[in-house]
Amino acid sequence: MTQIRLRSADDMPGTHVLIIGVGYYRHLRGGPEQRNKVHLGLNVLSSPPISAMRLARWLIDGDGAGSGLHNPRAPLTTLEVLVSSEQSEQLNAAGVAYSIERASLPLVQAGFDRWIDEVQRHANNVGMIYFCGHGVMGNGPEHILLLDDHGANGNRPFQTGSFDLSNTVRALWRQVPAQLYVFVDACRTYSRGIGERLGARPAPLLDDGLSSANVNRGTTWIESTTEGELAYGDSVGISRFTDALLQALDGYCGVPQPGTANWHVNGSALTQAMPKLLAMVNKERGGDPQSCTPHPSGAVDAPLHITAMVPKVRVEIELSPEALRMKSRYEIHNLADTSAPPITGGQADGIWCTEANKGMYEVRIDCASHQPYASGVQYLEPPHYHLPVEVQP
Repeated sequence: MTQIRLRSADDMPGTHVLIIGVGYYRHLRGGPEQRNKVHLGLNVLSSPPISAMRLARWLIDGDGAGSGLHNPRAPLTTLEVLVSSEQSEQLNAAGVAYSIERASLPLVQAGFDRWIDEVQRHANNVGMIYFCGHGVMGNGPEHILLLDDHGANGNRPFQTGSFDLSNTVRALWRQVPAQLYVFVDACRTYSRGIGERLGARPAPLLDDGLSSANVNRGTTWIESTTEGELAYGDSVGISRFTDALLQALDGYCGVPQPGTANWHVNGSALTQAMPKLLAMVNKERGGDPQSCTPHPSGAVDAPLHITAMVPKVRVEIELSPEALRMKSRYEIHNLADTSAPPITGGQADGIWCTEANKGMYEVRIDCASHQPYASGVQYLEPPHYHLPVEVQP
């Protein structure tokens, strides 16, 4: 089994994480085993194992930076990591090298069972699920996620190798009071073949009845794309959605914790930041755009990550006429801390790009051939702020 325990089991709240990354599908096109004519036209993927391992490493130690997930209210306690890639994966944590198990249905079911046992130990725990791989939808609202043994049985292709995410989350709401975070990095395209296939819908990872009471106090569920649309990943790098998620965790979102200097990366912050961060990743990578879909619910919004670092904002200044950009400079003045030196730049073609901490600023632009420009008060909100400036003669 691949359970990584970072704290001993006790009665204190903790954060428990289940990570699933599936790229090397054994029965899809490009996989190592017989396809059984139920491959749905899908190929093996290279991005999900990279994305899942990158997230796991960031949670443990900031991907080598020595920080990682920080939550004094519910410290990172266990990780269940299941990844299917062409090469075997290892993960170092607390001085131990762990061999990572494949993400087949039996192993995912066992990992999920261990994960939910941990999450249910304390009402103030935080539970997180992350999936990256193939996803499809049939003729209903259920999001079906494919595991590496999908299609192992050609007569019953959905009996093994897939699970119903949507009803898994609905069952969790009925059994888990703790704060939940669910990040799903998978396509949500409709497959006519699934909708028309008798018995095509797989089972969820957790069973419960519709009449059961909802006991969950708060969930942030963010899907990487909208219903009926694709999600994208680079062939040799992390996916777009996971890139945006890592940026959110690593300083580009947060809400203030009252009475302290800390910032909470909670459902509210992630819901606000993730669509904007994904739009920024789309712009950087090009190609068809991808829009994520947050689903916040519940009355409680316990943080996933707590940091003392003021959230960062990527600032774009678009000066027009464009001919002035090479001979103009900008200064960004912090109005809350007038002793701080201004952020300066300019004298370059294109849109001027810089970074600032969240807060109130004034942008000033000086050009020898035009009147100086002052923006007035601008509130820079993470993760992105775009300021178009038209300088009059």
